[in-house]
Amino acid sequence: MNHSKTLGKGILSAAALFVLAGSASAAQGDWAEVQDEIESCVAVVADHANYSDAARVRHEVTSIKERTVGYRLVIATSVFPENGETAIREYATSCVVNGNNVPMQFTINETANDA
Repeated sequence: MNHSKTLGKGILSAAALFVLAGSASAAQGDWAEVQDEIESCVAVVADHANYSDAARVRHEVTSIKERTVGYRLVIATSVFPENGETAIREYATSCVVNGNNVPMQFTINETANDA
């Protein structure tokens, strides 16, 4: 039980690092103002994606469009095993969110599964 909690915390920490790394990229694309929205969507991705056997998870924001209320984000998520460069699972997510609130719209689709 402790191992799974530790793994879960490690995965969430890795996800947070990727979000923070994404912040640097986002700032370059002038996306720093939507950091709360990015974090909110990534948190919901973590609730729906299968992170089993994951040593590393990468979230890449591929698109941000301003909406009447909030933003529509498109996020590509890749799940990597401990000793691998090839993702074992990949997800495409679309999320409409305003601030750090729960997304108003959320869709996630698994796009690859080599496990």
